[in-house]
Amino acid sequence: MTLLNHIVTVQLCPQALTEMIGEVPQCLEQLQSEKNRVTALLLRLSDLPAGNARRTAAVRYWQRTIARLLDVLRSYEDTPGTHSFTRHYAAATQQLLQVMTGLEQHFRDDLAPDLLLPQAYARSARSILLPRMLQAERGMGRLNIDAPFRRLMLEPVWNFLERPEERITFGELFFLRDLLTRLLFFTYPGSTTADRAMIDVHHLLVDLNFNAAGYFVFCVESVRREMLKYRSFRERMRVLAWCLREVKRIPPADRQKGLRPGSFPIRDQLIVWLEEERIFIRHLMAPVARSADGAPWTTRLTVPQAALMARVYLEEGLVKTASLQQVFVSLADMLHLRKADTIAEDAFRVKYQNPSLSTITACKQWIGKILDRLNDYESQMRTSADH
Repeated sequence: MTLLNHIVTVQLCPQALTEMIGEVPQCLEQLQSEKNRVTALLLRLSDLPAGNARRTAAVRYWQRTIARLLDVLRSYEDTPGTHSFTRHYAAATQQLLQVMTGLEQHFRDDLAPDLLLPQAYARSARSILLPRMLQAERGMGRLNIDAPFRRLMLEPVWNFLERPEERITFGELFFLRDLLTRLLFFTYPGSTTADRAMIDVHHLLVDLNFNAAGYFVFCVESVRREMLKYRSFRERMRVLAWCLREVKRIPPADRQKGLRPGSFPIRDQLIVWLEEERIFIRHLMAPVARSADGAPWTTRLTVPQAALMARVYLEEGLVKTASLQQVFVSLADMLHLRKADTIAEDAFRVKYQNPSLSTITACKQWIGKILDRLNDYESQMRTSADH
C-alpha cells in the first residue's frame, strides 16, 4: 500500500477523523508532501520519450490510483455524519485533482482512455468546458451557422454538462476538449469567412472523426438537398464528385479515436455513401434493358411484395448486388415507378426493411403457387420418364 493510499483510506476515513479530529492538519500536510513527491516522480518520467513502456505503465498506475482515491473521498462525503469534515475532504480532493490535472496536461497520450473519470474530476471539467462551449456557440452564430447544426455539433458536450449522473471515460473527455478547442480556433476572427464556414466546419468534424449517427444523417440530407437543385443527372454527379473529392482530401482517422472509438469512422461512412450514390445515378443514366419485342418486363407484384421478395432472394444468396439502390433501380421499371423519384425509393426502403403481415401473407401465397407449379413440372417429368 502506498503512503498516499494509506493517508486517504486509513487516516482520512470518517471513523478515524471522528476519533482523531485534532490530527487532521497533520494528515493534510502529509498528503501535501506525498503529492509533491509524486509530482517530482512524474517530472522524472517526462524525460523518457513518448511511447516508452516504462513511462506509460507508471503514468497509468498513478492515473488509476488517483482516480480511485478521488472516488473514495467522494464516498466519504456521502457518509452520514461527516458534514463537519466536508472542508477537510475538499482540501484533500483538491490536492489529488492537481495531480490528475498534471497527468492530463503532460502525459495525455500515456493515459488509459477507457478508464472512467472520477466524479470530482468530471465536476472540475464541467466548470471549465461550460464557458468554452458557450463561447464556441456564440462564435458559430456570428458565422451564420444554423442553430440546429450548432446544437448537433455541441450535443456531446451538452450531454456531459447536463447529465452528471452519467460517467464518461478519459478518452471521451479528451474528445470533448479537442472539439471545443478546434471550434474556438475555427470561430476566431480571421480563421474563416461566413461563405466558407460550412465547408470548413465539416472538414473540422470529419478530421476529428465526429462519427455520430445524427451527423451522418445531416450530411446525407445536405448532399441530397444540394443535388435536388439540379434536374440533370450529370449535374448531380458533379455534386457527388465534388463532395467525394473534399472528403478524400481529409487524412484517414484512427478508428480508436473519435466521438465513438472503434466505430466506423465518419470519413469512411461518407465515402461509402457517396460512392453508392454515384453507382445509383449511373444506373439511372444507363438505358433500360428491354425484351426482344422492345417492351420492358412488368410484374403483378405490388411495391411492398416486390421489396419483400427481393429481400428474400438477397438474404438467401440467390441474387447478389452491391446496394439496395441497385435493387430499386432494377425493379423500378417493372413496378412502373420513376427511378429518379426519391420518395419512391424511400418508400421501397421502408417496405424492404419493415414488411407488413398482409404483405408476408400475400408473398407466401405467391410462393405456394410457385411450389405447386414446380410440383406439376416434377410430376410431368416423372410421367415422361415412366413411359
